[in-house]
Amino acid sequence: MSIKRIRSFLLAVSATALLVGCNFEYFADAELNDFVWTPSLAIPIGELSYTVEDLFGELSGAGVDIGQNSDDVVMLTYEAQLQSQTATGFLTLADQTFAQEVDAGLNVNTQGFSAQFDYNEVFEFDLAATQNEAFDSVRFSGGSIDIMMNSEIDAEVNYTLTLSSLIDIDTRLPLVVSGTLTPANANVNLSDALSKYVGDFSKDKNGNVVRNKIVVKLDYQVRASGNSVIQATDGVSFSMSLISPKFDLVYGFIGSRSLDINFELLNLDFFDSFKEGSISFAEPSFNFVFDNSFGFPLGVNFNQIAAITQKGQIIPLTGSAATTPGIVNGPLVGAIGTSVNTVLKLNSTNSNIPELISSMPKKVIIEVNTETNPASAPAQYNFIGASNELSIGVLLEMPMIVNINGLVSRQNVAFDIAGDLEQAKKLTLRLIAENELPLGGEIELVFKDVNGDAVFTVSQRALFEGAPVGSDGRTTGPTTNVVDINFLDADIRLLENATSIDVVTRLTTTDASSNQAVKFFSDYSLKIKLAAQADIELNTKN
Repeated sequence: MSIKRIRSFLLAVSATALLVGCNFEYFADAELNDFVWTPSLAIPIGELSYTVEDLFGELSGAGVDIGQNSDDVVMLTYEAQLQSQTATGFLTLADQTFAQEVDAGLNVNTQGFSAQFDYNEVFEFDLAATQNEAFDSVRFSGGSIDIMMNSEIDAEVNYTLTLSSLIDIDTRLPLVVSGTLTPANANVNLSDALSKYVGDFSKDKNGNVVRNKIVVKLDYQVRASGNSVIQATDGVSFSMSLISPKFDLVYGFIGSRSLDINFELLNLDFFDSFKEGSISFAEPSFNFVFDNSFGFPLGVNFNQIAAITQKGQIIPLTGSAATTPGIVNGPLVGAIGTSVNTVLKLNSTNSNIPELISSMPKKVIIEVNTETNPASAPAQYNFIGASNELSIGVLLEMPMIVNINGLVSRQNVAFDIAGDLEQAKKLTLRLIAENELPLGGEIELVFKDVNGDAVFTVSQRALFEGAPVGSDGRTTGPTTNVVDINFLDADIRLLENATSIDVVTRLTTTDASSNQAVKFFSDYSLKIKLAAQADIELNTKN
């Protein structure tokens, strides 16, 4: 057996024996010392050091960030975006038509002379409010204003229609249309782009402060000729329509509108690697993160939040958070263009979130309802801009203050060095663990052939022991554990048929049986020294 093959075999078996959800890159960097020659071959392989982050590093591959909180306790965080709501999806302006007919009240029949009659009147109309909205003003970005004038009068009619509620953006003057209607041309249709105007709906025809009012003034002059025949019911009519109106900015009161987040499924795949045992988080929080640039508050009701476990069990959210609406704030009118961030926390004080998260759920069902301008929120002047948005995300924070009891991870790794075993007769692998973590680990290795059948098993044994915990929550000192794994000649012959290894690790925290939660601080480490002794037929050729 060549020196290179000895080294590759020992490293492979050592690395496999230490696979407890760790990062294999550390093995690649392990320093090999010089060989020590005895009647057999004894090889100190090196020393490996793992932090808490390294030991739980596989979770980062499933989207979990591993860091630490302000107390230097290791923190697992998981973020996901639920959905966002744009302004145009939240509020639409309906098509609307306003019409009025004005009788002249004249009785003219072949007078034989010309006459002129002047009329003027001011009208006000109500904007349609489908959800209790009340607008002060709207800056339009699209759509059209269509106006139709009609006369039934057998005479020339000069008219002026002043739309006091539509203000030209450039001139700051109201929209005015004027013209002449005759018996031969009794109808006129006009159209203009709404984007040229701001709708001011804040005053009635008497100048009083109101909302949702459109004010229109009609002036017309009847020029009766000597042949005109006019009855009292003859008159002038007009209609004005807002067609496909779009808004850039709306001021006033948006009313009560709801936004439902229906049955969002949040996948928590990072729990999939743990199939047996339990992990109980003492202080997890499930945070709903709202970024709101709408100018109004929102009430939030958690209609349904439930965890679906690996076995399909459904655990619903309970506690005051499930029944008490939360408030999401919005920017005030002086801060248009900004966004307000609100975090609504579900934690152990207001819910059973520790139970939900400790069930290691496969998915979380989320159904949340939001309502604008809830009665429980302070009154606020409303606005909504076309670029405004409400985005909703979740942030799951899991400080490593946990109780772990027999938590099992099963993984399969390739084992492709069977050709290096032919000259090995006996192998003893020694592992010396110095552990500062309040966590013990046991390991079992099942070597399998190409068909997935077990050819050799290293039975479950303690790999490292949890350190004791002091009154301050920190471990009092490292524990030391020595493990020897022996491979006899017959065992090694069986390993020649192996192509993969099932690695079963079982983790248990210190005093787990007493339901004690322990803290994993970021400066804890697990150090393992590796050494091996092999009886081989040595071949010094490369």
